[in-house]
Amino acid sequence: SVLFSLASIVFIENFHRSTPFVDRLPPAREFWSHPFKFVATYGHVYKLHTDHVSAETAERRKKKVDDVQKRSRYRKAHGLEDEQGLGGWTAKTNHDSLGPALVSQDLPDQIGAPSSGKVQPSKASAVTDDGKSSYADFEGKKRPIKKWLGIWE
Repeated sequence: SVLFSLASIVFIENFHRSTPFVDRLPPAREFWSHPFKFVATYGHVYKLHTDHVSAETAERRKKKVDDVQKRSRYRKAHGLEDEQGLGGWTAKTNHDSLGPALVSQDLPDQIGAPSSGKVQPSKASAVTDDGKSSYADFEGKKRPIKKWLGIWE
């Protein structure tokens, strides 16, 4: 109950300091004489406050969207490379991301491209004959994978 009381006090103080409608809040002494009217007025002012914050947030988002559209029009007008994805982060082929010297024959050129059809077992972890998983440590020794709390394998 102490934690709830402190959180309530902090919430109320933050609301009083950040709302532009503080002049519409009822005085605290009115709570004892007309508690229902006090709570109803307080609720109405809180709704005004949340509507105001929502409108400000929507306006900020609209400005950001307009800015992105302006940048896109500028890039198109000046013949600049068009960014795609999120800030130029897009799915690239292995040739684009790894470079020609690092591409292995085992890797397909694109995601979803057909591969040789054979699934290679990982050299780092394998399943032993008795069905337990194991891994090769830095020295090359095979060790069983430990379970912690019975869930990690």
